[in-house]
Amino acid sequence: MGRWVYEFSGCPDSGGYRQIADDQEPGDVVLCERPGGLGVVAGFVRESVDDMMMVARLGWVACGDPSVVASAVLQVSGRPVLTWRDA
Repeated sequence: MGRWVYEFSGCPDSGGYRQIADDQEPGDVVLCERPGGLGVVAGFVRESVDDMMMVARLGWVACGDPSVVASAVLQVSGRPVLTWRDA
């Protein structure tokens, strides 16, 4: 299996950047530690995929607290927003 290139764009203060991964094609949503963010999470939504070149382009949605970022990214992606419930 080859390597995928993830192209992230639109994240404030970090501009666009690339990441190479041995993983499979990314899902619709990617949450990752923001470069230099000391635990701050950035959320991205997949915009396009080039299967032949193995490049996935992802656009920035939000940065900050992981729980807030995850909800915002899921909402933009059209995925159901997860909520915590007491057992």
